[in-house]
Amino acid sequence: MSTLEQFKNYVKKINDFEHAAMILNWDMETKMPKKGAKAHISALTTLSSEAFKMSISGEMKGYLDTLSMPDEWANLDEISRKMVEHIKEGYEESKNIPEDLYARYVELTSTSQNVWGEAKHNSDFETMRPYFEEMISLNKTMAQYIDPNKKPYDVLLNRYEKGIDEATITRTFETLKKGVIPLVEAIKEKPKVDESMFKGEFSKEDQEKLGYYLLEAIGYSLEAGRLDESEHPFTIGNAPCDVRITTNYDLTDLRSSAFSILHEGGHGLYEQHINPALIGTTLNTGTSMGIHESQSRFYENIIGRNKHFWMNHYNKISEIFPSYKNVSLEAFYKGMNVVQPSLIRTEADELTYNLHVIIRFELEKALFDGTLEVKDLPIAWHDKMQAYLGIVPVNHKEGVLQDVHWAGGMFGYFPSYALGNIYGGQFLMQIEKELGGLDTLLEKGELMKVSDWLTEHVHTFGCMKAPMQIIQDACQSHLDATPIIRYYTDKYTKLYNL
Repeated sequence: MSTLEQFKNYVKKINDFEHAAMILNWDMETKMPKKGAKAHISALTTLSSEAFKMSISGEMKGYLDTLSMPDEWANLDEISRKMVEHIKEGYEESKNIPEDLYARYVELTSTSQNVWGEAKHNSDFETMRPYFEEMISLNKTMAQYIDPNKKPYDVLLNRYEKGIDEATITRTFETLKKGVIPLVEAIKEKPKVDESMFKGEFSKEDQEKLGYYLLEAIGYSLEAGRLDESEHPFTIGNAPCDVRITTNYDLTDLRSSAFSILHEGGHGLYEQHINPALIGTTLNTGTSMGIHESQSRFYENIIGRNKHFWMNHYNKISEIFPSYKNVSLEAFYKGMNVVQPSLIRTEADELTYNLHVIIRFELEKALFDGTLEVKDLPIAWHDKMQAYLGIVPVNHKEGVLQDVHWAGGMFGYFPSYALGNIYGGQFLMQIEKELGGLDTLLEKGELMKVSDWLTEHVHTFGCMKAPMQIIQDACQSHLDATPIIRYYTDKYTKLYNL
């Protein structure tokens, strides 16, 4: 057996551990009985620790060293070369992290997420506070092991978005703020738009019917995925043939599940459309969380909140929910695009959503540069919400505990959401250059042309291309917030007669 074959078998074993851990993670969030948490956390810790040990072992180093030698390298195909580079990069980042430190991190994230659900329900910040404090401490420590020459927060940002740093995000978000805040302020002066058609009683069963219909409409394969319920919607997958999504059902507001399903469906499409040749190579996932969020938010907002998309699907709404027979498509469209500052990020409109993300980014920066302590996080949250959105939470459930990310140790993830919006604007601009206006495509029922473009230029590559290379190759451009600001300005100027 050649060194390459041995290497691929070794990596496949790591991938199998990670696949089993993925299923356990999914089960913890969806089906696990409450008393099953301890056993699940133990199994997750074991699986993740074993995969981690294998990824930084002497055997792994031997494979990487051998395959990097000129004679061996010359015989590798493109996918094998990228696989070696990708794993070597991860090896170099992780080899110095002590195994016991990593095991503690895995255990803490599992325990913390389990505690978070109840703490959020009870609006109990003090219960979560020690978990947040240890999580930040562990992240700082691991970041120093990974790259002692970088600021810890830059290391964490690169975990989710290769090639990005705090300074670049700060500059880009300043541009985004300058485009978004004046629009929000101008809209505040306009008469309120009726959104009452989304309020009422909507059974879980009926919302589920709509959810399955929407997934089919955007091309998500239920033969390679499934839809379940969880406290916080998410997408999880380890191969294009098994990509699972979840939602949460608000029985009094139809928008919550409908748009979260479109959002997670966008994530799912990305994973399902990755080149099958990449399965088992570590390259068979999205290249970054920013690119991933560009796909979820593209389908949620640029597609899902477009009137021309609903021209072909509005009859289904009124079929499932008869009250909509008395609501015009125009009123439905305006109602789904109401701009109104809100407390909950996942329920925010597409415009103010960016400000929610920027708030979290600025708080994370402060937590990691030492200018903010965890004990003061609720006050800082309150102050940022007041400054950017003009509203404040009355409890922690609607404030600092609303998201699972910090409980799961995912510091550095939040910027990906707004970067996703920015990337999505760039993809939209290029799609319209090549295929024609999006409104026309959607009205003609040609969404699959858009899907095919995204598959060809984004999805299929998995991790074969870095995020900025995806943007450069697909859009002939660098990171640029201008297209998404133009999209917001055009759309909301018309909607609100600004």
